[in-house]
Amino acid sequence: MELVTFWLKNYVDVAITVFDSVGHGRSGGTRAHVNSFKDYVGDFLKVSEYVQSKNNEDTQTFICAHSLGGLVTLTGILDTSYGFPFPLKGLIFSSPCIRPHTPLSAVSLPLLETLNKITPKLHLPLIYKGADLTRDSDRANDFDTDSLIPKFMSVRMAKEIIDASNKIIGLSYYLKIPSLFLIAGNDKVVDAGSTVLFAHGIDKQQTEVIQYPEHLHELWNETNRLEIFQTMKKWVDKELKESP
Repeated sequence: MELVTFWLKNYVDVAITVFDSVGHGRSGGTRAHVNSFKDYVGDFLKVSEYVQSKNNEDTQTFICAHSLGGLVTLTGILDTSYGFPFPLKGLIFSSPCIRPHTPLSAVSLPLLETLNKITPKLHLPLIYKGADLTRDSDRANDFDTDSLIPKFMSVRMAKEIIDASNKIIGLSYYLKIPSLFLIAGNDKVVDAGSTVLFAHGIDKQQTEVIQYPEHLHELWNETNRLEIFQTMKKWVDKELKESP
């Protein structure tokens, strides 16, 4: 909510739409489980359709996407089978899940495939805690104690994320929407190097990449998050100024 409040305080005539993915937060569904990555993208498209229904011809729409939300957003836009039809002014990605860090080695991926066939809802415990996500001890404690945050993911969810990542990683060339990538260099959840390579595959006129070498995964909950918010605002202002 701190980021939402920041946007509301810094712009006039602005609306913010947020939602919890299925199986997360206050949304329904089996906790931290998804039958198909298409379910995530389908919900993203429904929210996009709702937002578009509230817009007028002068509305400038930006998407802020963090971690798994980044993978969902990029899949919805770049996978042509979804036919994303809505106009966007810009995209802001915070630690997007271009490729996840995973304890599964190449040798153990067949095991994941086997488990997915036998027991897709089996829980895989998260390999990180709040202190691995942010250097802000209060925010780290919030993560550890929040009952709405699952501390596991299902086998199927893990497989769907890995499969979606493998599909998206070579498609950055086709992203034609101005994009800002905020990358945490000390990320223990997603592979920062893969995100850098992905972003560098986009037209340099369309993208800006900012790296934070010492930061952890949750950039919007980091100790200097207000500075990061201001960096995002500066980029948004630039894009708005360049509007026709």
